[in-house]
Amino acid sequence: MKPKVLLLTSPDSSKNKFWTCSITSPIGSLMPPCDLASIAAVVRQDGIEPKILDLRLFKEPLKILEKEIDKWRPDAIITNMATATALDDYQMLDVVKDRVQRRIVFNFHAMALPDEMFQRGATHILIGDPEYAASEAVGGCDGSKKGVWTYGMTKSEPGWIEQLDNLPYPALDLIDLTNYHSLIMGKEPFSILLANRGCPYECPYCVIPFLFGHKVRTFSVQRTIGEIKRDIKEFGIRTFFFIDSAINLKPQWTAEFCEEIIRENLKIRWCSNMRVPKVTKELLLLMKKAGCFRLFYGVEDLDLIGQLARMTTAEDTRDAFKLTREIGIESVAFIMLFPGMDQTDKGMINRIMKMIFYLNPDAIQCNLAIPYPGSKLFSEYKKTYKMSEKWSLYDPAGNSLPYITELDLVNIRQAIYLRFFLRKPFYLWKILSHTDTRSIMRFIKHSSPILFGAKK
Repeated sequence: MKPKVLLLTSPDSSKNKFWTCSITSPIGSLMPPCDLASIAAVVRQDGIEPKILDLRLFKEPLKILEKEIDKWRPDAIITNMATATALDDYQMLDVVKDRVQRRIVFNFHAMALPDEMFQRGATHILIGDPEYAASEAVGGCDGSKKGVWTYGMTKSEPGWIEQLDNLPYPALDLIDLTNYHSLIMGKEPFSILLANRGCPYECPYCVIPFLFGHKVRTFSVQRTIGEIKRDIKEFGIRTFFFIDSAINLKPQWTAEFCEEIIRENLKIRWCSNMRVPKVTKELLLLMKKAGCFRLFYGVEDLDLIGQLARMTTAEDTRDAFKLTREIGIESVAFIMLFPGMDQTDKGMINRIMKMIFYLNPDAIQCNLAIPYPGSKLFSEYKKTYKMSEKWSLYDPAGNSLPYITELDLVNIRQAIYLRFFLRKPFYLWKILSHTDTRSIMRFIKHSSPILFGAKK
C-alpha cells in the first residue's frame, strides 16, 4: 500500500500567507495553494499518494480536518508555516499530533524558529526548496538528510533544486480551481506560475534570500511554456499570475519568454512583479504584446532607498512607471510604511502622498513594515523596539503592529488609501466591475477595517 500524505493550507483565510513573494493582500483574494500543488506532484512521482485539503474553504476547518484525518488516515501531513498565520497553524498541529505520525512544515517561519516548531508539534522542517526532501520526510528520515531538520538535528544545509526543470508540473488536478478568485485577475479561472527562485538582493524586510538563497535559479523558457500549454489544454486556463520576487531578474529570459508566447500565439493574460532596474521600453513593449496586463513594482519608500538597499534611484523608479503607463500596462506601487523617519502622522501622510503623485501609479498597495523572522529587519527591530511574539500581529495588511512606535502607522495607511481612492475612484470601479463577485464580497468585508480604521 502506498504511503499517504495530506497537504494542508492554513485554516485562516483572512491573512496573506506567501511562499515566494507577497503579491496581493487578502482583501478580495483567495489564491490557490501553488506551493502544495508543487510538493504534491513531486511526492506522487516518488510513489506517495497525495491529497490537498484547503481548510480556508470551510466554516469549521478544524472539524473538517479531524474528519479527514480519521477517514483517510494519512501517514504524514505537510503545511506551509508563515508568521501571520502561525497561531492558527499551531491549532491545526494540535489536531493532528496524536493522529498523524509525521508532521512536516516548511517556509521561512519554520526555518527561522525550529525550536518553536518542534515544541508545537512538528516532526520535520523542510529547509530550502520544500520539494527537495519532502518524500524522505514523509518516509520518516532523520535530520542527517540534506534539506530537512528534525528535533535535535538542525545543522544540515538547505536543499536547493539546481535544475528546476526536473520538477514535474504542479498537481493542479488535486485542486478545484473554481474555488479561487482575486480582485486583480478578473472573472476567469487562473493559475499561478513561477519563473525563478532565489534573489541576489539584500532588502532588509525580505525573506526570499533566507528562504531560497541568493543564487537565482530559473526554469527554462520551454519548461514554463510547457506548463502554460498544459494548463490551457487540461484546465482551460489562460490567465496567469507570476509570483516571482521579480519576473525580470534575468531580463534576457523575460524577453525570450515573451517572444515564445508570441511565436506560439498562446493568447494568454498574465501579471507579475517587476524590479525597477533593467526596465526598458523595448522589454515592456514585448511584455505587453505577450499578454502582460499588470506589473507590481516594489517602491517601498523612495526616501529610504539607500537604507533599504533598493539598488535603484527615485528617478529610475519614476521613469519605470512612466514607461509602463505609456506602453499601456497597468502599474501597482507597493508601498511600505516604516517607523523612525517622520515626526508626525500628518508629516508622513503628506510625504508618502507626494511620492505617490510623483510616480502616478494606477493602483497602490500600502503595507505596514513587518519584521519577519528570518529577515534582517527582524534582528534590527529587536534592538530598537520592544517586539511582541504574538505572531498574528505580523501581518502587513493587518491593523496592529508587533512593535510600539510613536507614529500611528495604521491611521497613516488609512489616510493614504482614502486619499488615493478619492483621486482615482474610476480605477477602483473598473477593477470591481471586471472581477469575480466573491472577490467583491471579500473586498467589502475585509477592506472596511483598513479603510476606516477599526483596530483588531
